[in-house]
Amino acid sequence: MPSSTSSSDPKGLGSPQQHSPLRDVPAGPWPRIAWAGVLVFALLLGGWEAYWRSQWFRPSYRNSDGLWALTHERIASEGGRGTLIVSSSRLLFDVHLEAWSEETGQLPIQLGLEGTSPRPFFSHVARETGFAGLVVVGVTPPLFFPPPGGERMSALALTKQWSPADRWSQHLSMRLVEPFFAFYDPDTALFTVLRRQAWPARAGLPPQMPRVRKLSTTRITRQNDMWARVELDPAYQKIARDTWLAFVNAPRPEVPPEVLKKGFEALLAEVGENVRRIRARGGEVVFVRAPSSGPFLAAENGGFPREHTWEPLLQATDAVGIHFEDHADLRDVELPEWSHIRAADTDRFTRALVRHLREALAAKGTPREELGR
Repeated sequence: MPSSTSSSDPKGLGSPQQHSPLRDVPAGPWPRIAWAGVLVFALLLGGWEAYWRSQWFRPSYRNSDGLWALTHERIASEGGRGTLIVSSSRLLFDVHLEAWSEETGQLPIQLGLEGTSPRPFFSHVARETGFAGLVVVGVTPPLFFPPPGGERMSALALTKQWSPADRWSQHLSMRLVEPFFAFYDPDTALFTVLRRQAWPARAGLPPQMPRVRKLSTTRITRQNDMWARVELDPAYQKIARDTWLAFVNAPRPEVPPEVLKKGFEALLAEVGENVRRIRARGGEVVFVRAPSSGPFLAAENGGFPREHTWEPLLQATDAVGIHFEDHADLRDVELPEWSHIRAADTDRFTRALVRHLREALAAKGTPREELGR
């Protein structure tokens, strides 16, 4: 009796064509299904956008490493001239770039970064660029005078390994997403939202410092304006203030006086050398102590007395320094959360600051064309 399987199909599985993984797509209303998927996606996206707009969010640019790196490129494209701002968040918030431009005829290169010491970035400008204009260095005592640590060096690293993919990603984000969608903000990211929920406490976990919430909106020039909600929503303003209070009241390790003295001497030597490098190529450096108030000011004055920090800094560098406490028109501003000037006051503050810098440099015999006449 003949076998039921052929020699070419010993297991009786049939021909390859009969068991191919490919099969015909069954008939169905696929165009309508595709459009239904698009509609559901649009409804969900629109709902998410509407929710965040109801929470005061509006489209703005992300203060990203990419935007910082693009702004940094102006140092080379403008021939290493003009005015450069290197600071923590205060001069990033407080300096109104358009007002500065109207006063001086030049738009500053804004390289301020929130929550970080400006010293590593100042060293970069002095040692790794040919910048020979006016460098405005912001001095926020708790960030400027302690040893550097936790700086946002990723922004600076991006300038040194700026790939085509990085550049295209930044440009696409700036042109197609950021100007149109309010939800595209770091503060609305899903895991960021989850982290700040009131989760049940677990034994054995160390106390967690609160994360700084959204405080500003950013323009394409890196002009940062205080977010309206910080100014106008008392509950949100309290969140911002409570965050600063947690930082102000956080326990700090005791450091022996001789270690503090040695560290401060090294700081003065480092900053002084950077100032000399910039002056050697025709530039100049000025220091600005921007306003603070309330418990923040009390903690800064207590922990970093002016006579032991600010004055020695100016003496070691032979530089002009503008301290807000010395000028009534720099003190006459509102700081809703004690650390940054409200948006409506930055224009007036900036114009006053430019005038004080211009007068102080002229009195020292070193007027700068970057500040106009």
